[in-house]
Amino acid sequence: MSHDADHGRPAPDDEAARLRDTVRRLVLMKETGPKSAAWHRARVQTIWRLHQRLERQAAQADQDSPPLPTQAEQRQHPEPDDDRA
Repeated sequence: MSHDADHGRPAPDDEAARLRDTVRRLVLMKETGPKSAAWHRARVQTIWRLHQRLERQAAQADQDSPPLPTQAEQRQHPEPDDDRA
């Protein structure tokens, strides 16, 4: 049984970190990878595809998280003072 099978889907933050690491490695491969034009086209297409996945993931995370209170809402509900000494 693989390590991933034990834990199911990775957390969004873990997946985003993995995608960013993959993009970073692909960018660095420009100098160390094969020199054919076809390989570089595929590399660039992969980089853009991963960027799009990161953007979709960030947008979905924004939709899933509750909205932050506005400054006006914060003024309406001040936090109680802590009187402990």
